[in-house]
Amino acid sequence: MLGQIQLDETSPTPLYRQLRDQIASLIRSGNLANSSRLPATRELASQFGLNRTTVSAAYELLEADGLIRGHVGRGSFVHFDGPISMPTSEDAGISFESSRPSGDQFPLGDFQKTCTEVVTSTEAGSILQLGSPAGYFPLRRLLIKEAAEEGSLDDGDDLIITNGCQHALDLIQRHFTAPGSVVLVEDPVYHGLRNVFDRSAVRLVGLPVTSEGVRPEDVERAIIAERPQLVVLTPNFQNPTGLTIPLSSREAIARIIERYGITLVEND
Repeated sequence: MLGQIQLDETSPTPLYRQLRDQIASLIRSGNLANSSRLPATRELASQFGLNRTTVSAAYELLEADGLIRGHVGRGSFVHFDGPISMPTSEDAGISFESSRPSGDQFPLGDFQKTCTEVVTSTEAGSILQLGSPAGYFPLRRLLIKEAAEEGSLDDGDDLIITNGCQHALDLIQRHFTAPGSVVLVEDPVYHGLRNVFDRSAVRLVGLPVTSEGVRPEDVERAIIAERPQLVVLTPNFQNPTGLTIPLSSREAIARIIERYGITLVEND
């Protein structure tokens, strides 16, 4: 069914949005049935001659639209239980289809003012140089201070500043896992996280996300059965469900993981 998709490389619309729009149309028209499995990102990228990240971006938008659901170890499936009303007017409101700023709502004037202040300041020359590998010093100083107050950091050398979540996850999987390692993640899981670990040939095992997030008993059961190297959780506003793990459950999960001597990654 996806073979009827036609992408236009000359169009001003990015390829990932073209792909998202056409798959969404197939889902809403019933041509892609509810619960049907979508091709893996690598397979679809090969079929259309695309970069795999293009397909991943399209799938992320479809998941944000509530049209598909990703499941650890099984792939992405159509998740559509009725007609979805999509805004068609530019005045329809704020779009939540991606984690990028809305062009209409972003305070561009304030942003331009801030940029002007930076380039006209006495430190303007420093922005023309390569930054320190250790990260922006004022940011490091603030993070070390806050971490010390929380009791979560004894030595500033233990702090690594990364270029975002994906960079951090990539460093973590390189350091803590090897091919065949087991990693416990939430199910459904954020596409970007799954893509990072897919490349490292680890085995992802899903922890079901309930109405109160991941449950401590499910974590312990999976640890006993799978002996994982890592447990990766998003306690606040889990992606894609938006759920939050209650404080009591977080504390219970932390105790369980400490008892079994496993590394916990908090992806907030």
